[in-house]
This record gives sequence, structure tokens and C-alpha cells, in this order.
Amino acid sequence: MYLPSTLLLSLVIAGSRSSLAAAAAVPHDLVKRAANLRAFDVSGPQAGYNPDFWACVTEAGYGKAVIRAYQQACGVGGEIDPNFVPAYNAAKSAGLPKVDGYMFPCTGTQPTGVACKSPQTQINELLTTLSTNKIDVEYLWFDVEPTSGVCNAWNLGTSANLALAKEWIAALKATGLKWGVYGNGIEWKREKGKGAFCSVELGKSVNGLLVFVVYLQFYRNQWTAMFPSRSSNIASDLPLWAVQDDGVPGVGTVDTFMGGWTKAYAKQYNLDTETPECGGSVDLDSFIG
Repeated sequence: MYLPSTLLLSLVIAGSRSSLAAAAAVPHDLVKRAANLRAFDVSGPQAGYNPDFWACVTEAGYGKAVIRAYQQACGVGGEIDPNFVPAYNAAKSAGLPKVDGYMFPCTGTQPTGVACKSPQTQINELLTTLSTNKIDVEYLWFDVEPTSGVCNAWNLGTSANLALAKEWIAALKATGLKWGVYGNGIEWKREKGKGAFCSVELGKSVNGLLVFVVYLQFYRNQWTAMFPSRSSNIASDLPLWAVQDDGVPGVGTVDTFMGGWTKAYAKQYNLDTETPECGGSVDLDSFIG
């Protein structure tokens, strides 16, 4: 169909104005989310969930994966995660744009009776693995969170924990590599038997009866569980990978801080889940870079 040039120009201008108006109407928080890398972190092999996992997430547009490089392994005082090198190689071979590693160190006193290796020994093991396998990551992330049961972490008392954390951070900075800190100020937890917020789920039929499972949700402040106060500062000059398990992507949506941080570099927003496109067993994240 032929249109007069003046009419065509008018339509183009009107369309451009409409597009600009629509762009201006996009909420600022959505713009900030769109600017972030879609990312995820993993702490185990993914082939059992999806043999083509790494190719799939690359095709789906994920911009970064963070793979556990070092684990508590309290039976031996800490060790390289055996999945790290194979997963890194698979991710790079698939063309995933960015791959980081994270270190979950052995800290505290262990039920195994085995002492954790010194911070420097654990760091040296990681550095050797990076060098030997020619692994090039932009950032390494130091995972600071308490655990108990099979392995304990940060159970030395708040003052001793603070001193140990500062020892770790000094040793990490001395490597000359780019480090950040994974930390949790407030985290939604979902457990049976304690808390303040209740939800009910319909379970399976057992002997002809419908079974309902009641979960109670509560906030847990991990920082003050480890250190003397919410303001205890171990490394606020390093980037923060913040845990805020609210299901909302976007680094700009982080509104819970601790330890001297006032902004985040990354957000872990959905724990113990899978990628919608490719399955797997992951946590979902947003990263600035």
C-alpha cells in the first residue's frame, strides 16, 4: 500500500514519540533489573539434572555462573570442591560469558574432631588449583555464613569469629586477586516447628486421608549470629554479594545491609531452586557485572 511521504513521516514521528513515552513509563526498578546480569550459583554437578545444562543456560541468556571452588570438608579440614574444575571447563566450553568461583571455608570447631586447616593453607590450595588448571575468574567470593550439624562454621563465639574473619580477609587481600564477600543480613527461612509466619500446603493422600503440612516462616539474621553486632565490619571495602531470598531479581532491590555495607554488587534472590529454562540445582542471582 502506498502512503504519501508526509503521512509516512508523521506516522514514524508519532511512533517514535510513542516508543519514547513507553520507555519513559517503565518503572525505574525494572530498568535497573534489566541492566543486571542474569546469574546463578552452583555447589554440585548439574549433569544428573540436565546433561546439556551448561549449553542450555548459555543459550537461555544467563550472563554469569558462580561455582563453589572450595568447601568446608570438615573431615579433612577443608578442600577443593571436586566439581569446580569440571564445571568451570564445561561452562567455558559452552560459551558462558562469565564464571566466578566462591570459597566456603572450613572455620570453627568440628564434630569430626579434625581441626580446620589454617586460612593461609586453605587459600594456598585454592590458588594452586587456579594456577594448575589455568582458571581465570573475574571475582572470587568468600562465603561467610554459619552452619551446624555435619560441619560447623563460625561457632567460636562472636568475638573470636570476628577476629578470625578479619584474619581471613587480610589473607585474601594479600593474594592480589579480586575478592568479594557473600553475606546474609536477613534471610527468609522456611521450617517446620518454629517462627512467626504460617503457611499450609496440601500434601499427598495417606491411607485415604489428605495430609496438610504446616510451615512456619521466620527471619534469621545470620550476621549477628556470628559477630558481636549487625555493624561488625569485616570487609566493607570489598563488593557485597547480598542474600535477600525474596524472589525478586535486581541488585538495586537489595534493602537489607550489615557490616558497614550500604550497597550491593550482587543479590541472591532465590535459594535452593532451579533455572526455569534448564532445570538444574541452583540458587538464582543478579550481578552488576
